[in-house]
Amino acid sequence: MKNFNFLMKNFFTHKDYLPPAAELPGTLFTPLHFVFEAVVLAIVIGSAIYVAKRKELIKPVFIRMLAVLVVLEVAIITWDSLAGTRNALDLTVNLSLYPCSIFMYAMPFAIWGKGLWKRAACGYVCTLGLLGALINFLYPVARLMDYSCISFAAFHTFIYHGCMLFTCLVMLMSGYHSYTGITKWWEMFLASLPGLIVSIPANIVNYSPIQADYMYFRGKHFLVEQLFGARDPRMVTCILYLLYLIVPALFYLPSYLAHKMHSRKEILCAEAE
Repeated sequence: MKNFNFLMKNFFTHKDYLPPAAELPGTLFTPLHFVFEAVVLAIVIGSAIYVAKRKELIKPVFIRMLAVLVVLEVAIITWDSLAGTRNALDLTVNLSLYPCSIFMYAMPFAIWGKGLWKRAACGYVCTLGLLGALINFLYPVARLMDYSCISFAAFHTFIYHGCMLFTCLVMLMSGYHSYTGITKWWEMFLASLPGLIVSIPANIVNYSPIQADYMYFRGKHFLVEQLFGARDPRMVTCILYLLYLIVPALFYLPSYLAHKMHSRKEILCAEAE
């Protein structure tokens, strides 16, 4: 009870004023973190199943969810800029130019878009969005290294990435989007389009005097460092561009190969006749 009261009292306290993470309950991979994450995951999966079965709810739920996420994004940036010792917007970390930030930019096209734009937006959600949601939801190192899971910062990351996972599950379970029906090679790369578009402003900032690491193109993120080591940032940028292009395509590759095999069989059957 004492720990819970402490967490509630410091729910909006910035990390600059918190005790070290080792002294906080509910930080990364503590029992409270596991329990909290299990409860949130159960809510996400249960809600996705419920909404996916009621297709008339999908669009209204997506619209309301997007509105909430935009408000929370503004709130977390404002809070992080003003609640700490810095009291200023940190352009190296506070701009919404991360791989998971693309979710907010893609969702309007997934909700109201048509044709290729809608397929590209839904494709991002169900490929890079899915991977980003799982990584950040199950391993929220960016927040829980400094905060308890019972904090504003942690609530934001769990709500945001929980919504990403929820959206992907609803899309796939309801048929709103699927990995099938790929008949042309370029259709496999539609899901990469939102990320490639957002990479333009991200790298403008990255290679400006600000020298940020949005979308991890400069290789400063610890996972990227583990994969590529201390390489030239320009080389890391090229490698990541390839990954942002190829990884989403892999989700659709089985459908494309199945189509090619089916077409090949039809041609052989026609020739045999």
